[in-house]
Amino acid sequence: MEFPEALDRLGFTLAEERREARLYASRPNRYLTYWVHAFDDGTALFTWEFAIADYLAERGIQVGSNEELNTYLYPREDARGPQEAGWLAGALDEAEARLAGVRLDAPEGQGS
Repeated sequence: MEFPEALDRLGFTLAEERREARLYASRPNRYLTYWVHAFDDGTALFTWEFAIADYLAERGIQVGSNEELNTYLYPREDARGPQEAGWLAGALDEAEARLAGVRLDAPEGQGS
């Protein structure tokens, strides 16, 4: 499967074209956005952002002093790899597993 077809199948749409890359976005829910930067050299960068302040505000919780800088969660490191469907699927799986593992009620991993 070609990379553009994989992007389409995984719900990504072209968000912006830059001189050195095309940016694709997928929004699986109103708080989470996945981004793929497809570079002209055949590599891709995968990252995500989660609107944590909006998510928590709807639950009556505030982040810090509610400053603009505290509004999104990001991965500590972005994933970079080839423009291949399998690589992208793996990057998505890893992001979903990391996000699913966040437990505010059990930060040390102890279930309640």
